[in-house]
Amino acid sequence: MGSIVVSGGSVVPLFRVPSGLCNITFWNNTGAATIYVGSSTTVTSANGLVCHSIPTSFYNYVSSGGAQFYGTVSSGPGTISYIIVTDQA
Repeated sequence: MGSIVVSGGSVVPLFRVPSGLCNITFWNNTGAATIYVGSSTTVTSANGLVCHSIPTSFYNYVSSGGAQFYGTVSSGPGTISYIIVTDQA
């Protein structure tokens, strides 16, 4: 679990999804700033997933080598929070 501040006009690493089975939830804590999320350092408003204040979840995300997620905000700053669960019951 964590939170990251994303400054306007920059691309920052948000979180790394570990290899193997896991569940991921993330959301926008600021509401006013629109945060875009993607798996590339070239994430933009044109190719990124809009991160809303309503949590976005991926269940059973299987990634053999893990994946780094990045975020940007067109005008900011904005804060994104996330939870990554690797323990499967």
